[in-house]
Amino acid sequence: MRPTAAVKVLLAGLLTGGLIASGATPALATLHDGVAPAKPPAIAVRLAAPFATVGEPVVLTAQLRRAAADVLLTVQRRNDDGQTWTPVTSAATGSDGRALASLDTSVAGPQVLRVTGAGTSATVTLTVSDGTTCTPRVALVDTLATPAARCLATRLDRWKSAGLMGVGQQLNVSNSDYLAPLTLLGGRRVSVVGFDLEELDKAAHYEYPFDDQVIADLTRLAGEGVVLNASWHARNPHTLVEDSNHDRSWHDLSALLDSTTAEYQEFWADFDAKMALLHRLQDAGAAVVFRPFHEANGGWFWWGHPDPKTFKSLWSRMQSRAARDGVHNIVWGYSFNAVTNKTITDPTKLLPAKVDLAGMDSYDDESKANPKDDLITTGYAAVAARVSRMAITEAGPMGSTKGTWNPSIVEWRARDLKSKPTFAMLWYDDANGKKQLSSLSGGTAWLDSCINAFCRVK
Repeated sequence: MRPTAAVKVLLAGLLTGGLIASGATPALATLHDGVAPAKPPAIAVRLAAPFATVGEPVVLTAQLRRAAADVLLTVQRRNDDGQTWTPVTSAATGSDGRALASLDTSVAGPQVLRVTGAGTSATVTLTVSDGTTCTPRVALVDTLATPAARCLATRLDRWKSAGLMGVGQQLNVSNSDYLAPLTLLGGRRVSVVGFDLEELDKAAHYEYPFDDQVIADLTRLAGEGVVLNASWHARNPHTLVEDSNHDRSWHDLSALLDSTTAEYQEFWADFDAKMALLHRLQDAGAAVVFRPFHEANGGWFWWGHPDPKTFKSLWSRMQSRAARDGVHNIVWGYSFNAVTNKTITDPTKLLPAKVDLAGMDSYDDESKANPKDDLITTGYAAVAARVSRMAITEAGPMGSTKGTWNPSIVEWRARDLKSKPTFAMLWYDDANGKKQLSSLSGGTAWLDSCINAFCRVK
């Protein structure tokens, strides 16, 4: 779907950092410091997001309670004396009475902001961190976690506290045009970018390898405040065939705990190679959410439907092995499949002893007789009762040839969940149909409604 003129103006403003009027009207909530006034102010303001590391993009949204166009609004920053204010920038509202401002995050410290022009808004506080003092609400599994890993976890915790859900997009980094799912968004930002370690490994072994460029682009995105989300479609260590992650002719995970087996030697050598890729990101100052053996409560991968005790032991072994490999830039993510049918087991049965995040993968089967768009979340609440940091690690349609599936359903279902997901990520287009934001007919419209790639879910 081609962007409207108003959306194009919005994008131009975000890219240049100016304050502009936009044409879409998302749900809006007012953020206050202290006690809210008895009478709502004429201007409501919110931040997406209310914190950042130095250099990360943050957008302020100002909304007139009574929509009117061409009202000049000014963003002001409170001075150190606590009494006076300095104008930051100003512009006129659009027909919906809304304006956006891209804020300066070049200096660490708090910024108390307000908007004037049709009265005065309540204040909001933007906290800018220097990236060295991040403290997650729940400590990470790895006691030697890098500052980047701690800041990534802290970022997710703050998204949740602010009631924001980041919108993400998976990339196929084994394809030389791996950035296409992002570039096709026409300059729109996403908050999360996913990639797969098996695909990154392929990029390193082509005749003309481009893994260095992929690593550079992922590092750049991480520096811009994007959360990196790494899966691993590991090849079957028994059959040793490329792209054998779905080969269930062998699926004895207990062999991976027995150093006398050939499968043990193959798997852990492969694991070490994948850790070397993450180490390159670590050396570049980036961290990742890493979710190995995802969707294990389903039966389609060779690691699926394992013995719970074996699975948990294997998870613990992976965490120890990563530390042995000197890899400490990981936020460990247990990624399960939503219980969409009777063949998918209770995800709590496989929950590892120590995880930093748990995420649900859920796809809506568009080939069913009833094509109504939906997103099943069964199993999410049970895991969320045990893990405080949650996400929708994969979501979208399955078997959508026309791309008519409405991604807004992800936001609606997220609002129904008691423990809100910190982000939701869509996959790239593949043999199972159209999935990515740029290919779904409502994808860019939904992304535009989630200011700065953050949906408000509470």
